Amino acid sequence: MKVLLLGVTGNVGSRMLPALLAHKHQVVVYVRTPAKISSEATSKLDSIVVGSASDSAAIKAAILSHNCDAVVNAAGLAAMTGWTSQGEFPAIFAAVVQAALEAGRERGSAPIRCWLMSGFGMLDSPKKPIPLYPSHKRNYQLIKSQPADILAWSLFCANDMSPKYDIPQFPPSANATASNLVAKADAPPAWVKKYRTVPLIGNYLNIVAQVQSYASVLENCVDFIAADLEKGLESEWIGKRVGVKEKSKVE
Repeated sequence: MKVLLLGVTGNVGSRMLPALLAHKHQVVVYVRTPAKISSEATSKLDSIVVGSASDSAAIKAAILSHNCDAVVNAAGLAAMTGWTSQGEFPAIFAAVVQAALEAGRERGSAPIRCWLMSGFGMLDSPKKPIPLYPSHKRNYQLIKSQPADILAWSLFCANDMSPKYDIPQFPPSANATASNLVAKADAPPAWVKKYRTVPLIGNYLNIVAQVQSYASVLENCVDFIAADLEKGLESEWIGKRVGVKEKSKVE
């Protein structure tokens, strides 16, 4: 597929690029500051589009002018609580959704395939006693209302993703792949309902006991998305929130 990637200069996006290339995708990057892209990465790109990640019209133009089949948004960072500034993340998410919808309608053929970053708390099982990352909830409400025949979306709902390597690897390491993960739609894979009989704090104890076991290797996660894009519109994850867990942590 030809993929428009937002956030290539960030922690997730910089690892997403080599994963996409390893799966034979053509990559167009949409970036505010192209000088931040490494020379090694630049040499492997199909094109570079300069613009703001919150400018839906410019993102739409990039999708259409470069004939992109898919969009991966790795730009922006969600605020932990609603008591602080939400930053650009909600605006970026909304802009990408609007751009992909409008590009799909204008193109009038197959829907745009779209992977967007979300959070672990958006999965069904881990009901948090304190609502964190409120922008993820608003983003999910926005995306789930969109027509599937125009926007083929998936939300990647990981917990903490830490890179295995200090810098992006070109090509990616052979031992950092999606095969290291188990995945489930709309709920965390291998989630266990512990401490249900403990009054008042049972749910809290359940989360504390398990949530850190859902920390995952970033390179495995980006490979999961890149591999899934090879399936195009046949992906089983379309219209789903996707949770993952390292196989090594499954009891």
